[in-house]
Amino acid sequence: MLGSLVTRLRRPEYTGENRCLPCTVLNVGIASVGATLVGAWLVAAGFPTAATGVATGALAVSLSAIWLRGYLVPGTPTLTRRYLPASVLAAFGKTPESSPEGITAGADGGADAAVDDGTDERDGPGAADGEVEPVDPEALLERADAIEPCRGDDRCLTAAFERAWHGEIEAVAAADDLGPWLERFGLEDGEVTTKELGNSFAVSVDGRRVGSWESRPAFEADLAGAKLLGERIPEWASLSARERGQVCNGLRIFLETCPGCGEPVSFGTETVESCCTSRTVAAVTCDGCGARVFESPVDDEVAA
Repeated sequence: MLGSLVTRLRRPEYTGENRCLPCTVLNVGIASVGATLVGAWLVAAGFPTAATGVATGALAVSLSAIWLRGYLVPGTPTLTRRYLPASVLAAFGKTPESSPEGITAGADGGADAAVDDGTDERDGPGAADGEVEPVDPEALLERADAIEPCRGDDRCLTAAFERAWHGEIEAVAAADDLGPWLERFGLEDGEVTTKELGNSFAVSVDGRRVGSWESRPAFEADLAGAKLLGERIPEWASLSARERGQVCNGLRIFLETCPGCGEPVSFGTETVESCCTSRTVAAVTCDGCGARVFESPVDDEVAA
């Protein structure tokens, strides 16, 4: 009975890895002040003996609600998103560009771009001392004969690469051991576990979280893409896991067929709301199964 009650009260979209720290801190403060005021009122009313017990009980119930639901005061996520200053959100790692799970979908590649090794850029060939050359996904994809000019100034997957990519995606989806693909992506082989977190797909290897993707099909597409690109780009081995994620993420924008259900994909923009922020994103979504295979923040002016 207690278990079913906890299940009904729990709000997974606002707890666990989805928990909004600003919301939690704000509500814990409200609960503490409220419990203190209840105790003070009871003392003033002539019930000092009961004051401590009642105040402690009120605080315990409030903290339990925050633990189960992520907040105590109804509407806190909306109020936090609307009125909390950006500087306060930034202090908790909740900038307007970030998602509920801290995913840098699209911008840094591979959603969370696999392992964050602290390097977003690399020393490029011929770079001067102290300078770094950022990875250019489109240039690397063109060199790999993965994309080519089409429809004027646009770029499209080459027919040969598209066939090979979808074939490799099928192999990844059917594999019991993802070791060969993890290695090409710059990750160590190990036991892979996955977890759905709101609008993201979190992946861990041997218990260590290595990144988040928009969906399982997006994750499988990146592993398959890394395998093929590793065979076509000579300097692939010198790229960090994050940089490989950037390139694979850039590759997914060219998908025209869903890697999960094989149906066409649609491109559009929408507003994504988290506990603390809302943002406009460009998204590629599978028409048949609804899987999100690409997502990237865009400026409001672009979305309009």
